[in-house]
Amino acid sequence: MVLLNIYSPDTIARYLLSSYILKAYLKLHYNNDLTIEVLNFSTESTAVKVCEELIDRRADIIGYSCYTWNIEKVLKVIADVKCVTSEITQILGGPEISLSRITSLPDPYIADYYIIGEGERKLLRLITYIQKQNNGSDVSFPEGVANWTENGINYSIDENEIEDLDEIPSVYLSRAIEDRLYARQQAFIETQRGCKFKCKYCVYHKNLQTLSYYSLERIYSELDYLIKEKKVSALRFLDAVFTSNIERAKKIVQHLLQMKVKEGVRLPWIYWEFTYNSNDEEFFKLVSQLKYRSKIFNTDKLTPNDRPQFYFDMLKDYTVINCVGFQSFSNQVLKAVSRPGITINKFDSFMNNARDYNVALKVDLILGLPYETFDTYIKGIEFFLPYFKNTDHVLNIHRCQILPGSDLENLCLQLGISYSKTAPHVVYSTNSMSEVELNYASKLSAVLFRILNSPLRRVFFDAKENSGLSYSNIIKTIYNTICSEYEFRSTKIVKDVFVDDSYWYADIFREIQTQQLMRIFKTFDFAKY
Repeated sequence: MVLLNIYSPDTIARYLLSSYILKAYLKLHYNNDLTIEVLNFSTESTAVKVCEELIDRRADIIGYSCYTWNIEKVLKVIADVKCVTSEITQILGGPEISLSRITSLPDPYIADYYIIGEGERKLLRLITYIQKQNNGSDVSFPEGVANWTENGINYSIDENEIEDLDEIPSVYLSRAIEDRLYARQQAFIETQRGCKFKCKYCVYHKNLQTLSYYSLERIYSELDYLIKEKKVSALRFLDAVFTSNIERAKKIVQHLLQMKVKEGVRLPWIYWEFTYNSNDEEFFKLVSQLKYRSKIFNTDKLTPNDRPQFYFDMLKDYTVINCVGFQSFSNQVLKAVSRPGITINKFDSFMNNARDYNVALKVDLILGLPYETFDTYIKGIEFFLPYFKNTDHVLNIHRCQILPGSDLENLCLQLGISYSKTAPHVVYSTNSMSEVELNYASKLSAVLFRILNSPLRRVFFDAKENSGLSYSNIIKTIYNTICSEYEFRSTKIVKDVFVDDSYWYADIFREIQTQQLMRIFKTFDFAKY
């Protein structure tokens, strides 16, 4: 059996965890009676190349992990495999696979089976079902698995989901992941499953109705293995909200502290995500002790370079990158996508705790959500930017994507959302923001991103203080100057109508150079405006 990962080059690691979790679970139950191989390919690999590798493996079963970024490539690979042989059983699973998604596929019959929701038990039952069928045994069709029959979709819901996550072997402690995959010294870790939010733009919660947790003992063992033995340099927690149980989260931080302080272990970069109202001051205090310097302020000391500096330079020695998804500062927008609104007092307290304890934040926003207007987006920028002054916080803006199978996809017609029908399904316009406005907001976001997420931050805030202009007017002025000057004529931000986060995360740092921006700041008299 082959489990196939097609990963995006943008992901932090070169492999996805899901297929290795399935491998560990199947190996636990089959011991050595089932040969399981995980293959990893980039989305940049051709379908022909992937197909050839799969055929060479002579597997009788192929399982595909389907995500937004790879579903189209997966469907091409399956079609190519079927052209070569019909003897291979092909199974689709992952966040992209739901009953509604199956019926919307260009060819709903393209795969033999579809696993809906968490895959461990369901894949085990499906493999057992296939083997018994091949042996001529009479066996009932497994719950939680769908297939097509002459009467339509055959499916019955599985109400017996895994509650004790320790039933699933650790991919690390069981050695399900090959040693060669530690070469980049990066790893994922999962301490829980599920999310208390049901955001309409997300699909993570679709088949996870409740929160469940791995034991702390299991988590501690995995942390010890990855940090002490494998010496990973970056560790990303996959939890939707790391602090969903704040006391558990504090215990995990305390375990990391013990490694750092009592055992003298050098901690890796640590990424986790939480919400501004799911933490407390004690949590900030603990996180602050994971740093390797006190009172860090990298932005004020670094020399600006013509490359992204917002992680490895600006956040040096913070250890933890605390990712906080606000998405919008308009409560009408947040309500529309089933996110809790922003409470000003709580937000202010949260940001002040981050500042007082010198903890680094990565603040996430989504541009192009329903009911967001150009004016509310700009108003949000004016609201949060003062909290970035004299900090190393990182701004993280994404242009909205419509994930297939999400609740938001079903509302696109009602909300007037126009978007790309191919991955990454980027929003072009909404009822509240025209395509022209959204493209303009994207270019202003690119300028803000280029300046704020670099050592030019100090210059930006000085211009604000000296001119008395709004933040948005300074951004617009810089953008207009870039558009008007001959030396920038060939940059994407000038010549292309459409730019998105893939541009402002990388190319803009090379196209709009530091000295050019410094010249604009020095020569332009903001005080006149």
